[in-house]
Order: sequence, then C-alpha cells, then structure tokens
Amino acid sequence: MLTVAFFGSGGEGSMVPLDAASKCHRVIAVVRPGKARSGFGRAIRSVLSRSGLTGQAVMAKWARMHDVPLLDAVSGRDPDLVERLQKLAPDVVCVSAFPWILGKEILGIARRSALNVHSSLLPRHRGPNPLLWVYYHNDHRTGVTVHRMSPQADAGDILAQEAFDLPRGFPIERLYTRKAELGGKLLLEVLGSLENGDMQPITQDERFSTYAPRVAHGVGLVNFREWDVERVWHFLSGLCSRRREPLRDHRQKEIRYHSVLGYTPGDCQGEAGQVRLRSFGWNLYCQGGSIQLGDARHRLLGERV
Repeated sequence: MLTVAFFGSGGEGSMVPLDAASKCHRVIAVVRPGKARSGFGRAIRSVLSRSGLTGQAVMAKWARMHDVPLLDAVSGRDPDLVERLQKLAPDVVCVSAFPWILGKEILGIARRSALNVHSSLLPRHRGPNPLLWVYYHNDHRTGVTVHRMSPQADAGDILAQEAFDLPRGFPIERLYTRKAELGGKLLLEVLGSLENGDMQPITQDERFSTYAPRVAHGVGLVNFREWDVERVWHFLSGLCSRRREPLRDHRQKEIRYHSVLGYTPGDCQGEAGQVRLRSFGWNLYCQGGSIQLGDARHRLLGERV
C-alpha cells in the first residue's frame, strides 16, 4: 500500500480519481487551492466557481469523512505547503484537475513518483483546458492520460492512456463525467504498477504536442468561413452548457442563445456567420447549412404554456 498526497479542486475530475486511489492506497493528505495572496486570486475564484458548490467545501467534507489532513495551497510553490508535506513524506503525489503547475520543491517530496491525471491523449492538448480544445480541433477520438509529472506542464512520461470515440455534439458535461471515471480507473492501475515495480513509461513525442490554454469568456473561436456546418454545430452544441459563442445580428446586437437545437445541411440563405431571427430563436448560417439556436425567451414562454 502506497501513501498518497492528493491535489485537486473538488469537481468530478478530482473527486472520482481521489476515491479510486483511496480504495487500495492510503491517502495521507488532500490539498486544495486556497485563497491566493497575490494576483492568483481572481484566477482561482474563476476555477472554483466552475467546479460546483465550492470545490473547497467538497474536498473539506471528503477529508472529514476519511479523517485525512486537509491542506490549503496558495500557489504551486507554496513554501508552507512544502514544509507540511515534507513532514508527511508521501510515497506518491497525485494531481487531478488542480489549477496550478507544481514546482520542483513539491514534486521532489514524493518518494516514489509524482503523477498527474490529464483529460486528453497526450501529447495532444497539454495545458489547463483540454476539453475545450478537443471540441475546437474537431477531434473524433479523445481520452485520458496518466503521466509522470515534470517541470514542464503535462510533458512527463506516459504511464497509462486510454482512448474512446467522441460522438458528434456530445455534451461536455457527459464527457467530463466519462473522463473523470476513466481517470480514476487509470490512476488506480498506475498506482498498482508503481507498487509492484512493473512500470513501463513511454516518452512523449514532442512532434505531436499541442497546447490547450484557458480562453476568456466572450472571445470568439469559431471560424465561420472555413468550418462546415456540422463542425460548427458540434462545437456549439457540445459546449453549450458551459460556453456560448459570442454572436451578433445585423445591427451588431448581441445574440444570447439558450440552446443548440440542430442543424440543416444545404440551407445557405445567409452569409457565413450571419444570424437571423426565427420563431424558435435564431438561424446561424455556416458553410453548407444553418444551425438552429434556441432563444431563452422562447424557452420560458414554452414552459408557461
């Protein structure tokens, strides 16, 4: 049985792998992002607001239930955290959906290895927001990777990886859940291999590396002149629960769509990127067709009927 210090932020992407690791190994600390003392503050509040009721509260509850020390980090190089972890001397540092890159001071504390659960098929989509870029790059297959951590983000040797097909328009919430479950499974496998001494690491091929940065809300990403209608629909529909593409009508008034209803191949009555009002909401024209967007006002009226 290995001793584990687990870093997470409280959403499914953290808690499912944490539960998996705790089944066969002893978690001796859980580390959550705390209040930053500097410019990190706004960034971390944004991360936590997207992870549910506060992810901090979720991790605190888990720590209480399992009688495990709960530690707060103010950065990936927090000197106070380094000191506390050195006293605990974990065999393994595990990270899953934690918002900061860990410095060498923390990585070096692990007596056996430092592991990260990453929601992409590395070396593709390294960085903090892989799910967005899986949709943006129109990937038809995706997956999860567990890798050894290194000073360069998401660049360490691959220890386990599993891929699956991504259906068109698949909701990101369901994709997040599936990746969390797969991440827990793979992490448990890697911990078992590490304990047994039969690891078979694979070096990442830098030729195929891509980066997946965070993107501020309100930044347009769709290339309406080059993407065909199915690709635009896949991107908008898959991400709709978490992200809306900024759109404007012919008067440059912002369009606030509520849902993505479907798409119609061959409907090319408008220029690519143009939006027109319809009874159900909006028609968004693309290369080779149009996409039907639901208007929140129509949805509310429908619910009252």
